[in-house]
Parts: sequence; structure tokens; C-alpha cells
Amino acid sequence: MIRFLSCISVTVLALSFCAMSAFAATASKLDKSRKMDLPSAISDSLPWFAVREFTENAAPFTRSHLAKLAEKNNRTALVYFATWCIPCRAGIKRLVENFDELQKNNVSIVLVNIGERDEKLVKSWIEKINASKFIVVNDPFKRLTEGFGLVKEGEDISLPRTIVLNKNLKPLFMLGEEGADWPQVLWTK
Repeated sequence: MIRFLSCISVTVLALSFCAMSAFAATASKLDKSRKMDLPSAISDSLPWFAVREFTENAAPFTRSHLAKLAEKNNRTALVYFATWCIPCRAGIKRLVENFDELQKNNVSIVLVNIGERDEKLVKSWIEKINASKFIVVNDPFKRLTEGFGLVKEGEDISLPRTIVLNKNLKPLFMLGEEGADWPQVLWTK
């Protein structure tokens, strides 16, 4: 009986160690934002697109507008979000908190709202968290998701997602989950 209990104790201890190791491995993954492969549609450059800004006059925002913004900065990040996405909300709040660091490191941000039709809700949320200092665009027709090869037609994008571009609109990398290095990962080599 003692041998049986000892065997069970050793087994429970071993399983506990394995579970703690797995947890530690998962926690360490959160230290860094998860880089993803770029879709082939944008591996060299971005295709033409046209969306609308969340402004009073719903100004157009096209590839040409993005090119003018990108040439003034070292990097430009297209940060995809939805107001219902909890990780997106946390990530954008961290961008707002680090606005001065972003400017100091010459990184511009374009917030890309995906599929939300209630513009008043989106504008209200953007104003509430003080994110109106960034360009915010609406992509209801999936020009910046399906058109960029992030999803196939009719699919929904997994959020959060960020595409980082250089001055020439060449995509440098794409991020999925935002880790403890967010937003510093946007300007580090």
C-alpha cells in the first residue's frame, strides 16, 4: 500500500511539474509579440485600395495617402481592430499610452476597423480612449483584409493583427498576438 501511494505521489508530482513547465512556456511566449508569415499577396508591396477615414466628411484613404504617410516615417503600422475585440482594445490603449515613443521612433499608426457598421459606436470608442490622434479607417468591404490576402473571401480575420511597413510600403512583418514587447516591437530591428 505504501509503495502504491508513493507511486501515485511521484506521478502527481511529475504531472504537476509538466503542467508548470507548459504554463511557463506559454507565459514566456507572451513576452514577445507573435510574428506571422506575410501573405503572398503583400510579400513585396501593397495592392491598390480605397477605404474611408472616420472623420466628419469620411475622407477617402487610398494607397496613395498611405504612401505619403509612410515616406515621412521610418515605419507605418496597419493595426487591425474591432471595438468588441478585448485584445485589440488593450493593444490600442497601449499605443495611446506610448504615443510619444511612437513619434520619437518615427512610427505612424493607421487603425483599421474591420466590419463594424455602427460608425457612431466606433467613433465614440476611439474618442473615449483618446485614439483619435491616429488615422482611423473603416474597412467594411474587406479591401485591407481579403484584398491583402489576410483572409479568403467570406472569412473573418483573427484579431488582433498588425502589418508593419517601411517607407516604400514594403511589408516588413506581420504580428498576431501582442506580447509584452508591444508596441516597442514596431520600431525595433
